[in-house]
Amino acid sequence: PPYYDSMLAKVIVWALNWEDAVSRGQRALTDIRLEGIRTTIPYYLQILNAPMFRRGNFDTSFVDSHPDLIDYSCKRRREDLAAVLASAVAIHAGL
Repeated sequence: PPYYDSMLAKVIVWALNWEDAVSRGQRALTDIRLEGIRTTIPYYLQILNAPMFRRGNFDTSFVDSHPDLIDYSCKRRREDLAAVLASAVAIHAGL
């Protein structure tokens, strides 16, 4: 959008080496809990999991040269889905 900055938050990690920094980034993105809105977190996790990125073998063209990474689906654990469904049923039933 041309009229505002759509970035709501920034995640910054550090470590003494690349491997640990990538792992910390993965953990930070995995631990974030946002409900009700779509985010680009799954996309960033795809990037962090890409073998070339993990090896540190990338440059500023990495995203453009890996369009397959943007094709992700929001994956949820079965337990999370079960909890959401159980909560919805309980609320509907007035429990």
